[in-house]
Amino acid sequence: MKKHLIILCLIAIHCVVYGQSSSNEEDFTMESTEAITSDGANDFFSTQSAKKSLQHAQNLINEGKLKTARKQLEHTIKIKENFAVAYRELAMVNLELGDHQAAIDAFETSFDLDEKLSRAAFFECGEAYFQMGQADMARYYYTKFTELKDKSYANKQKESGLEIDYDLLLEERLNNCKYIEQVAAAPNAGPAAIGLPEGVNSAVDDYLPTVSNTGDLMIFTRTDRRGNQNIFHSEHVDSSWAKAKSYGKEINTNKNEGMAKLEAHGRRFYFTGCFRPDTEGGCDIYRAIFEDKTIKATQKLTGGLNGPEWDSQPSVTCDGQTLYFTSNREGGLGGADLWMSVKNADGSWSQATNLGPEINTSGDEEAPYISNDGNTLFFTSTGHPGQGEGDLFTARKKKEVWSTPENMDYPFNSPGKEIGFFLHADGKTAYFSSARAGGQGGLDIYSVELPEKFRPEPTILLEGQVVNQVTNEPVPAYIKISREEEHRYIQTNETGGFFICLPGNKGYSFQINEPDYDYFIDARFVAATGHLDPARALLKLKPKQMTPKLVVQKTAAQKEEKRVQFFFASDSYSLTHKDLLELEALAKTLKKKRSWSAEVIGYADGSGSKDYNKWISEQRAQKIMAYLRAQGVATDQIVKLEGKGSTNTKGDSAQMRRVDVVLYGAG
Repeated sequence: MKKHLIILCLIAIHCVVYGQSSSNEEDFTMESTEAITSDGANDFFSTQSAKKSLQHAQNLINEGKLKTARKQLEHTIKIKENFAVAYRELAMVNLELGDHQAAIDAFETSFDLDEKLSRAAFFECGEAYFQMGQADMARYYYTKFTELKDKSYANKQKESGLEIDYDLLLEERLNNCKYIEQVAAAPNAGPAAIGLPEGVNSAVDDYLPTVSNTGDLMIFTRTDRRGNQNIFHSEHVDSSWAKAKSYGKEINTNKNEGMAKLEAHGRRFYFTGCFRPDTEGGCDIYRAIFEDKTIKATQKLTGGLNGPEWDSQPSVTCDGQTLYFTSNREGGLGGADLWMSVKNADGSWSQATNLGPEINTSGDEEAPYISNDGNTLFFTSTGHPGQGEGDLFTARKKKEVWSTPENMDYPFNSPGKEIGFFLHADGKTAYFSSARAGGQGGLDIYSVELPEKFRPEPTILLEGQVVNQVTNEPVPAYIKISREEEHRYIQTNETGGFFICLPGNKGYSFQINEPDYDYFIDARFVAATGHLDPARALLKLKPKQMTPKLVVQKTAAQKEEKRVQFFFASDSYSLTHKDLLELEALAKTLKKKRSWSAEVIGYADGSGSKDYNKWISEQRAQKIMAYLRAQGVATDQIVKLEGKGSTNTKGDSAQMRRVDVVLYGAG
């Protein structure tokens, strides 16, 4: 995230030297801001010398102790009421602390005492009015700043660096003021955004929220006073959010973590980790396995998604197949841009693609959120017309083309920065972060009902299981889901479970054709109810009536053996398109030669632990078997299913990561 420009002022205070002013200040001239040699160098310093008190206040500012510095400056003014320099610095401290009215009062007092002290101070006073949404007064002081450009004033040489920064920002601010005035002329419709309670919001930045489907858990990022970012969580208890707690060392480190976003099913979330041993750039995107509100494991995303630059703020589609994120990598349009990557068959992620000039600008685009319909995008931008530090925008995708982004205006945007939009699964409760006036401090998290015009298409989260109708045992299966001329194919996991997002308020048919069960078809209307929990579907398959079969044993000499091998990527049991074509051909052979049998044996390389190698080799074998069965291969033809793990710690790892399908039968 970009830092507020006023921070540049505070950092620069130690090198601003004030010459003799035009007001009667007892010939006060400050030649340096060397540390005061007193016992109270790091705290409030009681003195009757206005000069020493001001010097100490500046030292406190340089140490980041702004609240103590404010107290010291107030003490300085009590000593010397007409001290324009002290009022100017008090104004800057109040501005950085977010006390905009106090900043304005101090700025305007310094102008009354000495209007020719500082040109930069007029821009800063305009900033205070701007943050309060008073565009007319902000424009007045920006104009005063412009008029002084070629005139004489006390700190012209010493503040030239600040003035260059402000000159560069001036045109953007005037455009912001124009936009604010246009927004103010339009009537505000709908309820105001409500800040979350103290305990979630704090005096530091709290932002980028994500909320579970059940609405009882919020995960967000908090930046502490030292600038370190960590992932926090809060539970919704007794109609309110409990005090937030930091996750432990299972995810947080002494480096930056944050920007977490839950997958729709709530069992994984994606987040940003910075300067870890395996990061390719400053920050990369990781995935956390999430169970019962507890983080079980984390892993960096593999493939072409992460790069040597800053990659952050991930948001994944409801089906888990496309990930949107922010990056400042080469190939963008300027600043931070929005990018996307799709999941490969082996579980890795493709090379990232820039969302293009319809979405990205020469400014910063950040914090994408893709809704459950997969076609509605929310994000923050400083490049599209808006009110200030970054407004929230939305755009819709139709036939792979994004619409022109629309500013979300009231009640979402303000002259402060807005970032981190999130829409709850109910399709109407929105959460976002804002640095607007009136908050706890810095960025705070707000909630509001999303207006109808911004809502995505109604979507239903459907979680289900395929089971044996007689025994209730799970059945791994392939499911065909159809609506009119559209068809989708999904594969359950080994427990028969599946999770899918579907457009709501529509009719679908669910079809399953497993070889040992009667053909299953079920037509139902899927309503977008807005319930907090996903809809549930239990699909029961009726076993076929099996008749005893005569098993004829043959000698080894009478049998023919064939072996087909399938190879896998590291840490993967996903099948490629080529694998599926080969399996279709293999299934046709087995169905044609009904007397043939098959053994399905999985293997792993030697890189993992014994238990892990055993597990992944079993997953690979199960995957092959499930697909053969989905293609109509009889259960009794697969006479052996086994995962052997790793049988060798040396050799070609790529050759070791495989499944052997061994066919036996008469020639």
